[in-house]
Amino acid sequence: MLRRRADLLRSIRDFFHARGVLEVETPCLSRAGATDPAIESLAVTLPEGCVWLHTSPEFPMKRLLAAGAGDIYQIARVFRAGEAGRFHNPEFTLLEWYRVGFDHHRLMAEVDDLVRELA
Repeated sequence: MLRRRADLLRSIRDFFHARGVLEVETPCLSRAGATDPAIESLAVTLPEGCVWLHTSPEFPMKRLLAAGAGDIYQIARVFRAGEAGRFHNPEFTLLEWYRVGFDHHRLMAEVDDLVRELA
């Protein structure tokens, strides 16, 4: 399973690299929790005070977009309270990407291309 996971991650990176999409890495800690009432953030207490583990890299990635980063993606470890169970874990891996100028039809086609390539 470790090798299959590593192969999957490499294939995702190859997919986006071939399309000129830049891999980014954003901070996991934030001064605020999730704003979505259906998603519960996990808090971490540091000597400086309470911070939150991100539930998604969405907000820092959108800041990169606003700064002109262009097409970007991230394979991020994310954290959500209340997600533990038989099929859920409070920590998991999430793929998030943004394509400048793509409408929903182009994004859906790209999702289809990605799934077909990974399958």
